Amino acid sequence: MNFKEIESFLNSIKSVISCKIIADKNNITEIHVLSDSSRHTKQVARDIRSTLLSQFDIVVDYKVISVAQIIKNLYINSNFRLVYEGHTNEFTSDRVKICTILSWDDKEYTGESDGIKSEKNTLNVAAMSALDAIKNAIGLDCFIVEDIQLAKIAGQDTILTAITHIDHGTEDVLIGSSMIVNNKIDSVIKSTLNAINRKICLYFKE
Repeated sequence: MNFKEIESFLNSIKSVISCKIIADKNNITEIHVLSDSSRHTKQVARDIRSTLLSQFDIVVDYKVISVAQIIKNLYINSNFRLVYEGHTNEFTSDRVKICTILSWDDKEYTGESDGIKSEKNTLNVAAMSALDAIKNAIGLDCFIVEDIQLAKIAGQDTILTAITHIDHGTEDVLIGSSMIVNNKIDSVIKSTLNAINRKICLYFKE
């Protein structure tokens, strides 16, 4: 059983910032959840149990779920979400350069990346430009592009992006997705943002 995948899915639940599953072989013995204070801990725990049952067919007792809440302070803004405003790109015969533009509260944050031009590496450059913009917003360099995959979900072409988050030596893989509407570069940037938006509220200073 892939508990890392389950943790990543649980991180998408409203109010959940991060979670850690402790298991004995294939049995979940503890679930530790860090949430913001926008919802009661009992509501968060109920959502955790319902999600495990409906998505993974896993039944857990509410006693194994521990929810800790963080109150908004100088280092946390649970309402903070970066918004994708667009990108620019420059192509030569063998190089590509992409600039990502993000915003929040009338402030713009830009990031750039460049590399060898190929179909696959262009997507990687797009994700790295998004991470550079995020770094400029939160002031920390703690995300790495792990993988980018093209998938088809409900008949729609979709980009899946895996981003590794590094925190005091601990690695946590975050998964983001975005359906391809305009082009693949747009979708990669959006899926990158989708993967990390819930995490960056821990770092953004108002």
